[in-house]
Amino acid sequence: MLPIIVTAAVIRRENCVLITKRLETSRHGGLWEFPGGKLDPNESPQEGLRRELQEELGIDSDVGDIFEAVYYRYPQGTVLILVYECHQRNGTIRNLEVADHRWVPINELEQFNLLPADAPIVAKLVRDSFSPPHS
Repeated sequence: MLPIIVTAAVIRRENCVLITKRLETSRHGGLWEFPGGKLDPNESPQEGLRRELQEELGIDSDVGDIFEAVYYRYPQGTVLILVYECHQRNGTIRNLEVADHRWVPINELEQFNLLPADAPIVAKLVRDSFSPPHS
């Protein structure tokens, strides 16, 4: 069975990254995740991510380069998460289709109960934050 393609955003502010909490009524309710979601038919990953950020948080965003791709097998099915670096262009973050949101320092992300599929994203953020700058 083919994986479901979903998108996720890495949105940074200073040394923090934005995470959102899933609604209790949704699958994996109450867990934290990087904002994003499933693609609609005939939608590119970038278009889908912009739409999801608008629907979930009420913000307009610029979708940049791919940050990571994660293949994860849940008991109910497999997902391929395309993770993009994003920049909030305008709008005030509102919890429209999420229970909560937080700006979390990268070194504190592991303290949150994140979706299991997001673990490789956290690992890459942590690894990158401790890497020396390129010369």
